[in-house]
Amino acid sequence: MPRPFRRRGDRFVVSLGARERELLTEIARHSRELLEAEDPSSDTAVARLFPPAYQDDPLQNLEFESAQGDAPRRGKLEAIETLERTVDASEVTEEEVLAWVGVVNDARLVLGTRIAITEEATEETYPPDHPDRDAFEVYVYLTWLEERMIRALGDPPVGEAASSSGG
Repeated sequence: MPRPFRRRGDRFVVSLGARERELLTEIARHSRELLEAEDPSSDTAVARLFPPAYQDDPLQNLEFESAQGDAPRRGKLEAIETLERTVDASEVTEEEVLAWVGVVNDARLVLGTRIAITEEATEETYPPDHPDRDAFEVYVYLTWLEERMIRALGDPPVGEAASSSGG
């Protein structure tokens, strides 16, 4: 199984092909455009990115959102900037991998909302002639990539595994 991210000390080796990096660049561009053009009240996919803190208390939720201001949106835009800046890098820091995870997860949420994906969705749900088949394939790839990044984040730095086992 390919490992697009591998921990090496305090850094992560990125092993992605040109097409994968192009896809991530395109996703970052679309994500930025969406965040700059829409908000949770104007787009259900954007609303998915900013779920209410207090689901059952609209007043308390409004207070929370007012206190937060534009910080959540700024954080997402900063993560997009990090991905755009490092998309062609052969190595990235843990902080940069975390930014990538955030952007990829947000793209999955938006895409899943757009194509009405469910937990039961399979390739049969989106057969080759389905209008959302390409979007489904991107969703599946992003899910796989996010899982690989999270696994890499959980790996011990090379050399620490042996020394921490008491060996």
